[in-house]
Amino acid sequence: AFHSPNRPSHRHRMSASCPAASVGHPRLTGLKSLPVLMYHYVSRRKNSIAVHPDTFESHCRSMRRAGWTGIGLAEAEAYLLGQAPLPPRSALITFDDGFLDNYVYAWPILKKYGHKGVIFAVAGKLEQGTPRPTLDDVRAGRIREDGLPRVDAPYVRHELGFDERKDLFCNWEEMRLMEADGAMAVAAHSHWHRAVFAKPEYTGFHAPGHRSRTFDRVDFAVPWGLPAFAQRPALLRRAFVPDPQLVDAIRVLVPQDKAEAYAFFQDSGKVRELEALVATFAAAPPGLGAYESDADRTDRMTRELSACAATLADELGHPVRSLCWPWGAYCDEARDIARAQGFSVFFATTMGPNPPGCAAHVHRFKAKDKPGSWLLLRLFLYSRPWLAGLYAKMRL
Repeated sequence: AFHSPNRPSHRHRMSASCPAASVGHPRLTGLKSLPVLMYHYVSRRKNSIAVHPDTFESHCRSMRRAGWTGIGLAEAEAYLLGQAPLPPRSALITFDDGFLDNYVYAWPILKKYGHKGVIFAVAGKLEQGTPRPTLDDVRAGRIREDGLPRVDAPYVRHELGFDERKDLFCNWEEMRLMEADGAMAVAAHSHWHRAVFAKPEYTGFHAPGHRSRTFDRVDFAVPWGLPAFAQRPALLRRAFVPDPQLVDAIRVLVPQDKAEAYAFFQDSGKVRELEALVATFAAAPPGLGAYESDADRTDRMTRELSACAATLADELGHPVRSLCWPWGAYCDEARDIARAQGFSVFFATTMGPNPPGCAAHVHRFKAKDKPGSWLLLRLFLYSRPWLAGLYAKMRL
């Protein structure tokens, strides 16, 4: 697998470091390096990328008591583009993906302590709907806590007997509500947050079963029975494309109804038949597939990023200029395409300093399910460029 939720697995394009100062803006004073916190889930369910709501509240409370302020995205963008300074003890609080718990738990807690934040939304995952209750409704006595959406229970039992991860996401009305309130901005995290096949090597086959990850989809119409080729983030590299004749042959052999496909893979004889079919294709040209052309790669990345930009602008009523790369993974071409779509500030998953003018690669650090004292130490480190750089190198 290319991604472990324990820590980002891609260190490409990680330059380095950002410029030591904002070129062309010598008068910028104040904050020398902007700490950017990276959250995903704010949930009671244990997960390596989840922070309990009580822990998140301790983070916000500790920041406020120590004089730190979670600033708005527009302020952060101006600083990162080298256009305006920030006062000391400013930090940017970010949430990846657009999970509903960000609305249910994180948004009310941010407001309570006077902080602001930003959700990097996977635009294609958000649907239309009406606002659901939040922690504010519980605190005001309008509902009981068990009346909140099931954001702490992401697994759903499938009728075939296995658990599937079915995370709930914010809807567009909730996103607009948070933006109108002023405490939470919404920015981009691609349209679908998908991977691509990376090479012809594979382990096993795509079959119905337990899903433990939220973002495990491939930018390809995957039939049951297709070899499980190695994967990489879709905006990182050229895709390996399975041979259409192989795909057609698999569709003939393996039932595409989910229940029937599940039964197929319970039959060892059927699985051996599938293995023999794939081996036959692998032994003769063109093999199991080929790599996409430069033009196809450009078209694929352009569709992903243009759909994201257009959807966000249409639903939010304004253009979005900040993009957080899925899995922190990108290439030069992806960044050029993103710029052509109007994005100008790019967030990664690597640790390091963020001095003024660092919009091309904004470092972030993972906020962990640890006490507020832990967070305050990291804010201190990442607000000082040389300490942030040193600490990031030590953590590689």
